[in-house]
Amino acid sequence: MHRVFAAVACAAAFHLHAQPVEPPRPKVGLVLSGGGARGLAHIGVLKAMREQRVPVDFIVATSMGSIVGGAYAAGQTPEQMEALVRNADWAQIFSDRPPREDLSFRRKEDDLRFIGKTELGLKKDGVVLPRGALGSQNLEEFLRGISPHANEAATLNDLPILFRAVATDLETGKQVVLADVPLSVAMRASMSIPGAFAPTQVDGRLLGDGGLVRNLPVEVAREMGADIVIAVNVGTPLLPRDSLASALGVAQQMINILTEQNVEISLARLGPADILISPDLANVSFIDFHRGEELIAIGERAGRAAAARLAGLAMPETRYVAWEAQRKRFAAVPELPVAQVRVVGAERTNPEALKREVADRLGVEPGSRPTEEQLVKAARVLHGSGEFERVDVRTGLEDGRRTVVIDVNEKPWGPDYLRIGARAVSDFDTQGAFSLTLQHTRTWVNSWGAEWRNELELGDVRRLLTSFYQPLGPGSPWFVEGSLQAVKSDVDIYEGMRRTDRATREVIGSYALAGRRLGGSGVLRFGVGHEHYKATPIIGSRSVDSTSDSATVLRVGTLFDTLDNADFPRRGYAISADAFHYSSRGPGDPIVAWQVNGILPITFGRLTLLGLAFTQGSRDDRVSFPLGGLFNLSGTPAGAISGSQAAGVGALAYWRMGQLRGAMGGDWYAGFSLEAGRVSGRADAGRAEVHKAASLFLGLDSIIGPLYLAYGKTFGGESAFYLFLGRPANRAQW
Repeated sequence: MHRVFAAVACAAAFHLHAQPVEPPRPKVGLVLSGGGARGLAHIGVLKAMREQRVPVDFIVATSMGSIVGGAYAAGQTPEQMEALVRNADWAQIFSDRPPREDLSFRRKEDDLRFIGKTELGLKKDGVVLPRGALGSQNLEEFLRGISPHANEAATLNDLPILFRAVATDLETGKQVVLADVPLSVAMRASMSIPGAFAPTQVDGRLLGDGGLVRNLPVEVAREMGADIVIAVNVGTPLLPRDSLASALGVAQQMINILTEQNVEISLARLGPADILISPDLANVSFIDFHRGEELIAIGERAGRAAAARLAGLAMPETRYVAWEAQRKRFAAVPELPVAQVRVVGAERTNPEALKREVADRLGVEPGSRPTEEQLVKAARVLHGSGEFERVDVRTGLEDGRRTVVIDVNEKPWGPDYLRIGARAVSDFDTQGAFSLTLQHTRTWVNSWGAEWRNELELGDVRRLLTSFYQPLGPGSPWFVEGSLQAVKSDVDIYEGMRRTDRATREVIGSYALAGRRLGGSGVLRFGVGHEHYKATPIIGSRSVDSTSDSATVLRVGTLFDTLDNADFPRRGYAISADAFHYSSRGPGDPIVAWQVNGILPITFGRLTLLGLAFTQGSRDDRVSFPLGGLFNLSGTPAGAISGSQAAGVGALAYWRMGQLRGAMGGDWYAGFSLEAGRVSGRADAGRAEVHKAASLFLGLDSIIGPLYLAYGKTFGGESAFYLFLGRPANRAQW
């Protein structure tokens, strides 16, 4: 028996000796640089590396590289990232506002009444600017979507591939290597470009773009134990002299100088065994996100060009398949019911109001099992209140219980906000008007979420408003609202198409209303008010005496609004309906009036067809509704025809031509309109003439509001050219 065991042992020893011992595989660190849109080329490089079966042990990245590298470390495939890039709405991702359909009804009404989009803060020291020109909320949602599996990883250490993101401590100027944070936080902090995105607070530190200190962090990969570094450099080169004529160009060049200098330091740390891949990105700007597919193809070509050097790192196919499966693995999300909802970061806002909002609107509350889509929507809803710089709603296990965490950053320039709007119109003939509006809003006056609003308008319309909005409990959909308003405006009076008189009309009113929010898309209001009227002739052939009156007003009204854009909508709808009852002290019966307005856009690619309809009426002829002006019988002077019964329809078609860069910004459109409307008194309502009109226009959705250059013609009537800043007639009532 002893001889048998000895023989077996000898055979085994011979077998082991005969098998070649595979040398240990070197540890490979992948380093991805920042570069804005140029960083999309990283996706192509990853596609080429997968073709050549090259695995990596860890990834270190900066800025845009951290987005691509973080998604890859979390299990995304290059094809999945490519599809996200192809379908991404980059204008919305880098917008400083949430999608309009996610705004609260208060902010939507601001949008309808007010054309100024820029928001400033008011502090004791004066006006305060937002911390970034671009909002980070939409970007963070994109980052969360680009790596959905990572939402169950508490930190970067829990990802399938070890990942590190590099950021800059804006207080000390030191490099920060992020590890013990969620992936979406690491991504956003690493690419918080100064001046563009607000800095990210992590563990008490204010972090900005990592490219300021290490745009190609080779040293970090080396410190993590990399035997071989694959470095992909897509950094933005220095601008030529002719691009330095503006302050923006000089500021961009300063950042480029910082990044290029530290990239040179990192490149010097590469050894002969390391591999440098530099995609050919000549004439590609860091903001050219619309060239995503082209950039990915450029990266793929660069990765294939390095195939000879990468071949030495390739795995056998069976082993690479196993490695790839491990990279894409993630534990199943525990489908436990929510045990608690917790709010962090709220200081002036009431956590109970935030909890109630997500419970009422999304059903995210204890006992529920919210999906990832519900959590994302909950973050949008809270961000749509206009009070937060960013909102993150996530779920995780705390002490074995599933917890939903509402993590908010309140706007540091709040709670007092200032918006500035302007309205201007000229028909290049006799009509010219201009007004400037200043609006101040103080939010969270008390723990129930009250808002105090003040507005001052100067120009052809002089208006002063103060109002107080009070929810009936934290997050309650019921509210009361009181307001005082004084308005003075000049009104032209026509005989036919000829101006014969001009008068100043004054209305001073006080109102007490109650109402209810109807989800995020609608509102119902009802209440009472008192108005005092005065009309004073300025120029005219008629009476020179002033007239005055007063009345008690009962009002009920509702508004539903899901439009994606208040000025050039492409989807959604809006409808409003109001009824008024005026009881005057003078002789005569009470006046009953009503109005209904509706709009419906339908979009096919770049083309939008927009339908408009309205009807307005009164039980007697003491109330008059005017027609005329752009898109409201274009070509006819505004207010030239009027009556106690008015109705109209319109059809607009506009083609999105592209986007203008620079200070004005925004999409621009070319289109035309067809319009029809009629007005009459009650006695001749059935015999009223139907007026028809059309217009051709160019429109710009600018930062200061919608801007139109148009020509309008009423068939059988007047025509006019228009330069129009603001929302045309009737559309302001949506």
